[in-house]
Amino acid sequence: MERQCVHSCRGLCAALDVAEHREREAIKEYQRFAAECDYPDVRELLDDLIRDRNRSLAALRVRREALLARFNTLDNINDSFA
Repeated sequence: MERQCVHSCRGLCAALDVAEHREREAIKEYQRFAAECDYPDVRELLDDLIRDRNRSLAALRVRREALLARFNTLDNINDSFA
């Protein structure tokens, strides 16, 4: 998934899209490995990695929502002057 930054973050942030996509794909892959794994220590490590990736994905979503709120606020301010 190769995308270039368009330098217009207003709903088009390629970096966040790519990061979220990669986190979701990593989670899926780790889940597949964990489901097939017979060794408890390895399965535990994979479960830890899944939890870490889920936290990263949540952090990306929180930041995206904060940016969206900021852009909406700026739009409302700009609209009030029009």
